Parts: sequence; structure tokens; C-alpha cells
Amino acid sequence: MFSISDAQKITDTVLRQQVEQHPRAQEILRAFLYPYDAPDHDFLFVNGAVHQTGTDDIQTLIAGRTPVLAVGSNRAPVQLARKFAPPNHQDPVPVTFGWMAGHDIVYSAHITGYGALPATLAPSSGTTVRVAVTWLTPTQLSHMHSTESVPDHYNYCQIDGALIALDCGVTPDRVGSYQSVAGHCFDRDETFALIDIAGRNRRFPAKSQWDMLCHVSRRSGHAPSPSLILQLIDDPELRQKIMSHYLKR
Repeated sequence: MFSISDAQKITDTVLRQQVEQHPRAQEILRAFLYPYDAPDHDFLFVNGAVHQTGTDDIQTLIAGRTPVLAVGSNRAPVQLARKFAPPNHQDPVPVTFGWMAGHDIVYSAHITGYGALPATLAPSSGTTVRVAVTWLTPTQLSHMHSTESVPDHYNYCQIDGALIALDCGVTPDRVGSYQSVAGHCFDRDETFALIDIAGRNRRFPAKSQWDMLCHVSRRSGHAPSPSLILQLIDDPELRQKIMSHYLKR
């Protein structure tokens, strides 16, 4: 899914060179580049391709589907391509964008199997954050649950659709949401927003994925490096050990 050319998105020259020269560069980039690039407009994801949609098309495309909030990588074509690869590619996935009031998109206090700290939703009074909504068939929703590791890593719940102002003008009554089981509080009760997701009037400091990986590794006595990311990918016990003192259940 990722190529060496994607390393150009890493602004630190030394770090970029380390990644480019590493034999497992693609795996490292999957962690570093989370939550991945996404269009900032409504689109239809069809068998690996992105098609921009017009407002007039939305009602037809979403009819009979369940709206599900995509606060992290699920709004990105590269992640949709991974999750809805064959044999799960038969139906298209409409994705609509908008703004959500009273919340922010923040880092979850757990590390994924591919070495990234993923996103979750957190209340944030006065904040408005850019969100996406995927519209899923029953089969797609069931598959999405499995990719989100429900209920081990995320709980699936319903939130008030009135909190979300979609660009297309649609206002669903309720919207599904994956909420992190681990929560979003790190040591000192800190919460960190994703700098790659647009937000207004943020209360929480915003960090990049690499900043967060550095934060959690240093606080747990490890030196941040591309090699550490691969250790996290290869060793579930190390992931749990690093994050264990952050978990507040």
C-alpha cells in the first residue's frame, strides 16, 4: 500500500533517510503516516478507486445504509482499500465529510498491531472537528466491526447525528461510532489531538503520529526509532508493556 516515495511526507530529514533505507520501510510508513491522506470532500470508494460525488447523488448512494463515524484512518482511501479488499470489495462505500461540535479527534491509549497509535473521539467543549462518515451496508458494517476489533479494542455505540453538520446537508438521526476501550488519557491525565485532523478552538495539544510515538516510548524508557516501531509490530507483549501504565479503564 505504501512505497518509498511516501517517505517524502516525513519532514525530519534524518528520520526520512532512516526509513527510506530500511528493508521494512513499508511497514514503518504504515505506522508513521497514520491517519493517512484523505480527500476533504465527499467521495464514493469503488473497488479501490475514489470517485468524487455531487450533493445531488448523496441521497441515492446512502439509501438503506448505516452512517458510521470515521475519525481516523477509516476516512482514508488507503485504509478503505485494505479493509475492503477482495473478497469484501463488492459494494461501494460512500464517504461524506462535515464538522462535529463539542468533540475532538484524539489519540487512543493503545498501540495497534501495525505500530501506530490510533484515533478515538473525545468530548471537548467549544471545539469543532472535521469528521467523515462512512455509509455501510449490513455486511460492510459487520466486516468493519471485525477490523476494529470490537469489543477488544473498540466499543461500538450510537451518537446524536445532530452534533454533525455534513457538507452535503444530510442529518442522520444517529451515527455509529467506535470508541476506544483503552480511553484517551495518558500519564498526567493528558489527552492529545491528531494534528493531521482539522479542528477549531482545540483544548487539547495536537501532535503528529511520530510525536506521539516518541512521547509514549520515552515515558516508558525506550528510545524512539524506526527499529522500535518494528519491535512494536512484532511483539504484542512489548506493545502492552509500553502502554500498560496509560490505561485507565
